Amino acid sequence: MLCSPLALLLGTFFGVRSQTVHQWPATLVQPVGSPLSLECTVEGTSNPNLYWYRQAAGRGLQLLFYSVGVGQISSEVPQNLSASRPQDRRFILSSKKLLLSDSGFYLCAWS
Repeated sequence: MLCSPLALLLGTFFGVRSQTVHQWPATLVQPVGSPLSLECTVEGTSNPNLYWYRQAAGRGLQLLFYSVGVGQISSEVPQNLSASRPQDRRFILSSKKLLLSDSGFYLCAWS
């Protein structure tokens, strides 16, 4: 059975105030054809710009989506994935049906 391994990097960032990025689930392996939902939340800041990146095997980080506000999402490249931002500090990456090309490490970031 072919599987599309999807792993998340969990990041914690500190500044003048404590600001934290949480990704859930922390690690995930899903079979090809299954749905996907990854969630990112940010604490300690308001109105953040949020980003989803993917790093495929042997490649650099690729920006998938960015958001400058609730409901405002831009995609950098066409793909099988989608993103939503239902709340100020919450960013969700999803797919109805994973492809083998969706394999990689996924990272949420903010600025």
